[in-house]
Amino acid sequence: MSLVVRVLPDEPAVDREFDYLLTDEVVESSDCSEVRIGTVVRIDLRGRRVRGWITELDVRPQEGLKLREIKKVSSYGPPEALVNLATWASGHWLGSRVHFLRTATHDRVVSSIPRGKVSQHTKFTTNNLAEEAFSRGGAVVRTPPASDDVGIAIAAAAQGRTLILVPTLARSQRLAVAMKRAGIDVSLYPKDWQASAGGSVTIGTRSAAWAPIDPLDAVLVIDEHDEAYQQESAPTWHARDVVLERARRDGSRWVITSPTPSLEALTCGAPLLTPDRRTERAGWPIIELVDLRSEAPTAGSWCSDHLARSLRSSRRAVCVVNRKGRARFAYCDHCGELARSEETGKALGLDGDRLVHPTDGDDRPAVCSMCSSTKFRRVKLGVTGVSEELEHIARRPVAEVDASTEVVPADADLYVGTEAIFHRIDNSDLVAFLDFDQEILAPRYRAAEEAMSLIVHAARLVGPRENGGRILIQTRMPQHPVLQAAINADPGSVARAELEIRRQLRQPPEAHWAVISGSSAAEFVERLGNPQGLEVMNSDNKRWRIRSDDRQLMLELLSNVERPTGRLRIEINPLRA
Repeated sequence: MSLVVRVLPDEPAVDREFDYLLTDEVVESSDCSEVRIGTVVRIDLRGRRVRGWITELDVRPQEGLKLREIKKVSSYGPPEALVNLATWASGHWLGSRVHFLRTATHDRVVSSIPRGKVSQHTKFTTNNLAEEAFSRGGAVVRTPPASDDVGIAIAAAAQGRTLILVPTLARSQRLAVAMKRAGIDVSLYPKDWQASAGGSVTIGTRSAAWAPIDPLDAVLVIDEHDEAYQQESAPTWHARDVVLERARRDGSRWVITSPTPSLEALTCGAPLLTPDRRTERAGWPIIELVDLRSEAPTAGSWCSDHLARSLRSSRRAVCVVNRKGRARFAYCDHCGELARSEETGKALGLDGDRLVHPTDGDDRPAVCSMCSSTKFRRVKLGVTGVSEELEHIARRPVAEVDASTEVVPADADLYVGTEAIFHRIDNSDLVAFLDFDQEILAPRYRAAEEAMSLIVHAARLVGPRENGGRILIQTRMPQHPVLQAAINADPGSVARAELEIRRQLRQPPEAHWAVISGSSAAEFVERLGNPQGLEVMNSDNKRWRIRSDDRQLMLELLSNVERPTGRLRIEINPLRA
């Protein structure tokens, strides 16, 4: 007997469902043993044969309407719960459901799903903090950078059908190996899609938030602060929010861990659990601050005498300068004070005889606010330039590393590069940030959180203080909350300060933003108008920022606007804005 089903075509620009006739002949010719919501099929649409997902079974068709037949039942797809979740995510980030269902679907044909089985693994002793976190139902755990992921992952796996997210593929692979050695049956997403659908403990990166393991008993997000969890292209969905919504729907336990939890995690309503003060401090390395205002420069404006001595004495060292070109900043040649806005406190750049800000429009004469000197220098730091001078200072070869570096020289012991270096090298005796002010003064609302994240990366590279791990940070702002939090191994202090700033400036998570860009952005914003509850801001006629205290209201108003033809990008609460 034929069945009428509703199908969502794999066409993001369409994003609507159509009714099709599913005949017994097509079902019987398929390798899939059953047809269910989420099953992948092939259909004819506008003269082309395309992929689609079944979103509803046994539909009552419109009278007098002649239905086309489904051409093929191709593969098992995401379970019904994820199909429904895609609808929620579509409204939450204003994107097509197709984007999310693509992530939830295996790139190969799946003709069978193994029966779920209970893992039989040896009882493994975990730390008390991990056990307490899962006993709470939902919790945020602040862990030292040197803490091991395995203990809390095993505590998560003990809950049953568990989904574990980590920021990078390399870490997911290492964690999977460690858990298999402990006797736990795990699957890596998306490679082991079928095993995940069968209920195996699933480990993966951002895309694993859409893994087919269903229903969930537990969710663990490791290093929740990492920006890799947010999709860069629109819709800018965040894996943390997706898995927490899954946990809410399934009534499962969830835990978020991070050495420096994001403000979104800290304000989600769950308790914050931390190790005792002695344990947390021991998990951080020794951090030294070098005040460039009082240091005689050894090379131009970037190498202090303290840094030069450290590089000559350390066996393996990494120098980080997160830029290839020229900095925006300027400093007084007489007293070394950084040029900053008198109104906002943001760093200013030198443009002729004026101190200016590239986006805020701040413009004033080039006069130092501390000593009244009129002579300024630009901070000029780039990987290549630093590398050339560094060889003379350290008196040994230097290897350059950036995002384009494919092979890192194995015999090198002195490296200089951008933050990509943290993903290319496993260990070091010393990490030196040559110009950390560019991080904490970056013109982005999450600059402080991003700066703390870099310090966490460096801390993992050098290890805890008991192993002699050491980070050296050059700055002209040693009293900045980020730096004080780092040297005191107290990330909570910078989180408290940042939350108050966000509250005053109405920045996420205290308010909600939508950033509109693209060739048709101006027309979209014109159609939006100025409705009550939204604040529309425009700085350059290329990007518009929409702000509201009510996320749901903002999403409803934006979704009700008829989209013009042309490229349009809508980012909801983007991390870098």
